[in-house]
Amino acid sequence: MRFFAFALLALIAISCVSAQSQADIDKAKKIYECMQNVKEPCQTTDKDCLAEQDKIDECSDKCKTDNASSQSDAMSCVKKCTSTNKDVQTWYDATIACLSSSMTSFVLTFAIALFALLF
Repeated sequence: MRFFAFALLALIAISCVSAQSQADIDKAKKIYECMQNVKEPCQTTDKDCLAEQDKIDECSDKCKTDNASSQSDAMSCVKKCTSTNKDVQTWYDATIACLSSSMTSFVLTFAIALFALLF
């Protein structure tokens, strides 16, 4: 009986890993498509705008590095990065929205899967 229970759990785990890899591919594709729709904020000749974009990118990179072990902490930190340039801030907020929406759908999918396994 224990063998069958173990075999059933192993089968469920294998199918979850297989399904999750396709879900990860779909999630990455969704993020990529969303970010492709976000218009770049700066002209190549606008040095002040580019400097602000670099500043907010550095803040974001620091958040990701400092919170590498926790995706939710990294997202919380990234959301606090700001720019004094309105166009850069609008671009950044749209980019964060792309990442946040995929995170929300992942959490929802995970919760549904967990609920299905438990009940």
